[in-house]
Amino acid sequence: MQNDVLPRQWKPLDSNIPANLIDRRIFFHETSGKADLNLQQCCAVESAAKHNHDRLVQLFLRPRTTAGCSVGSESSSPFPSTSTFYSPPWLEVLSQYPNVAAVLVNEDHYFAGSPLQDWYEKGQWLKSPHQVAHLSDYIRILTLNKGGGLYLDTDILTLKAYQGDHFRNCLSYDSSDMGIISNGVMHLERGHWLTVQMMRLMAEEYDPSEMVFHGSQAVSFLMHSSCGIVQADPSSNTCKDIHLLSSNFFFLIERPFSDVLYDKLSNSTNAIGILSQIKRSYGVHLWNSEKANRQHPFLATDSDSILGALAQIHCPLTVAKASQFHP
Repeated sequence: MQNDVLPRQWKPLDSNIPANLIDRRIFFHETSGKADLNLQQCCAVESAAKHNHDRLVQLFLRPRTTAGCSVGSESSSPFPSTSTFYSPPWLEVLSQYPNVAAVLVNEDHYFAGSPLQDWYEKGQWLKSPHQVAHLSDYIRILTLNKGGGLYLDTDILTLKAYQGDHFRNCLSYDSSDMGIISNGVMHLERGHWLTVQMMRLMAEEYDPSEMVFHGSQAVSFLMHSSCGIVQADPSSNTCKDIHLLSSNFFFLIERPFSDVLYDKLSNSTNAIGILSQIKRSYGVHLWNSEKANRQHPFLATDSDSILGALAQIHCPLTVAKASQFHP
């Protein structure tokens, strides 16, 4: 990435990336159609790149105009204008990391020839109130199937390097009760049978009114039906080519208690203890939502909060440009 290149000058992605690199890549999908990152999302991508400098980090963006788009075309620019250069703060930040690549996705081409092509072309998902979430659920599985790698949600802050065999062909529980297996953190190698089964299930069982079935619930269902997983018993997993991470790796802070991330360190010994526990994790899920963002803006510059203290360490360039991001 370079921060002084016009969008019309972006190069087509070289798909001939060596297998040993593509399988180790870390990737994110931003599917809102804004082709932009907010401060929290930029922090997530930066933290992954900062702690994993030996791994390719790919940020897949949905262009503002998706129909028939081409990276080499002015009409497909994801930015407000190409007549004068527009350099958003996230691009300036991430261009400082040589292992990061931003990729504009031509969705028509991307889904073509895949088991999800019919789902995509029918367009029922475009009428869903959960359009952005559903596209995200579907395209992340397609990307895993196409090339493998480690998928992370754009609200996961990386705290350490993802090293070791436990980060290969892995899924993660999203809570300590081990009831649901998350689709927010997944590493699967290219063409893994689970991605094939996921695409088949998602193509056959689409429900535009259902918020979460196509994501974590679908992963949990297949791990139960194919691998014998019993709730709260990871040892019941009969699929030896997939291993399960405890919630302590990424989901130490569970959704109902996510407000604690905004607690002040100076006012609470409990907050200091929680921060100490989080530092032992590999990442922290920030449980992004519009409601949460309205109640608690991403206070990256507030070093007195748990989240602010983490951000200043793990995404320092994003924090330095915090005032330039849109609310």
